[in-house]
Amino acid sequence: CVVYDESMNIGNPVEALSRMAGKKIQAQPQKCLLPAKDNVGGVRSLDESLLEKIVFDKQSRISEFEKFQCLQQWAERGSKDSVQGTDTEGISKVESELSEEISTTITNLAKQLDLSRIPVSKLTSVVEQSHLVTRDDLYQAYRSRALCAGRIDNKIVVEGAGTPEVNGTYIQEGVHQDTPMYLMEGMWEGREVIFSIFLCSETTWYISIMPEGEMPGEPTYIDFYYCDHASNNCWKIPSRGWQPINIGQTPPPTCFVTGFFDSKDSM
Repeated sequence: CVVYDESMNIGNPVEALSRMAGKKIQAQPQKCLLPAKDNVGGVRSLDESLLEKIVFDKQSRISEFEKFQCLQQWAERGSKDSVQGTDTEGISKVESELSEEISTTITNLAKQLDLSRIPVSKLTSVVEQSHLVTRDDLYQAYRSRALCAGRIDNKIVVEGAGTPEVNGTYIQEGVHQDTPMYLMEGMWEGREVIFSIFLCSETTWYISIMPEGEMPGEPTYIDFYYCDHASNNCWKIPSRGWQPINIGQTPPPTCFVTGFFDSKDSM
């Protein structure tokens, strides 16, 4: 982020370097924007004029919760910067409140977040406690999640995939990141495996082989197809738009629901 910010300020002489840094951030947003070491680099290095461009880049694989974390960390950096040069009597007040300028910037950017795509556990434990989003926006997010929770597609049929092993009927078993996960027993290279369909980081659906004892999204997963998650669709499995990834073969599959029930009827 430091390289990108500085190269953009300099201009044409380092335009290629800027593009390269931008692509790196798009490919690995969490690693680049939210480094493990606190208070060092990442989104904190971005100038205000670049904050929106980077965090809300449609080409990025960043999740909605990671976008929120970026705004939160940038706001914290801004409030701490504003403390510098303040007399002792004013420090406590400045530290407890964001400056009006920073608050306005974050409030406006936070309106672009699709809070309904953030897991409820994160909404309650992190987002709500931050006071960076309005209570009305939080209410709408909780309402959307509640409406979706009442609808569960219990069977998904995958067909037409160029990798025929993934074709078949997947049953909803368990959840991952507050989203239903679907599993199917099958064979791959002469051994019994579990094929899975799951949503990862609120941004992308995957059809993969799930190694025994592993959680979705681990490097040990064998991915075949992926599809970007569309907002405001109750986390429904996309029927079309799937693309091969890693060892998946063309053509990509289509998916459709064969079983549906309302969760209140299953009690």
